[in-house]
Amino acid sequence: MKRFITILTMFLLFVIGCTEQTGITSPEQSPTQQLKLVRLPIPQGLSLETVFIEEKEINGNQGGYFVEQFSYQATNNSTVSITSRLIFPAGAFSGVKTITQTFNTETASLQFGPSMEFDLPVRYTLTITGLDLSGINTTTLSFVYIAPDGSITGVIYDSITVDTATNTIKVTNAQLNHFSRYGFVN
Repeated sequence: MKRFITILTMFLLFVIGCTEQTGITSPEQSPTQQLKLVRLPIPQGLSLETVFIEEKEINGNQGGYFVEQFSYQATNNSTVSITSRLIFPAGAFSGVKTITQTFNTETASLQFGPSMEFDLPVRYTLTITGLDLSGINTTTLSFVYIAPDGSITGVIYDSITVDTATNTIKVTNAQLNHFSRYGFVN
């Protein structure tokens, strides 16, 4: 019996060892998988990450807007400012909902809630100043949807602006078809 189990184990190891492992033999990834979230300067103080959460009630039948500004002092003595503007067209969704924006100081991204799809796209403009832009490649900077599994999907927007004089990145009128997490990747 021991001989049978040993032979069976060796056979299984041989079969498993000979199967194609595309993750090991093919390290190439699609360009969007190689992009990483833009990192923000570390906040001063004891916390390595600061979370800002704001909420506003919006009537989806009438439309409306939700503008918030967050800022913090970074360890590099810069002030990082984030301006977030959501514009809901009339008919974007039915009824009244409490909309939340959650921003943490780790990456240039925001989480929106509640999780929902829109009948008409919501327009979103995000401006972040006080960044160290030395590592930003303006040709690959993009604004994306970030799925729960970490995969990213491009979002339609009017423009992305990088201003090295003010250390600012900005996406203008990104079309959000649903609420989730969105952010800048490079």
